[in-house]
Amino acid sequence: MPTSWNTKFGSRRVKEALPTIDEALAAAACMNDDPEQQVEIAASLLGIGLDEVREVARKAAPRIKSRLSVPLMAERGHSPRPVVVEYRAAKRLVAAR
Repeated sequence: MPTSWNTKFGSRRVKEALPTIDEALAAAACMNDDPEQQVEIAASLLGIGLDEVREVARKAAPRIKSRLSVPLMAERGHSPRPVVVEYRAAKRLVAAR
């Protein structure tokens, strides 16, 4: 059930979405390197059976590994340099009146 409260701008609600099995497996992969332990962690996070998580884990293993293997340092020459990612909002065109 969503929680709601009133602000000066009106009523606000928060939806609580349960994590998917893929998200739970990705979180478990960050906690432990053993695939069997990852399945147990994900099952305990979601409160579902091990067999259901194992089935999804077999299918999702390549996707989760590729998502976690993002390089944190880019090498140029001899010394590694940190990679800085900046997100900027797109410029909006304003029509003249």
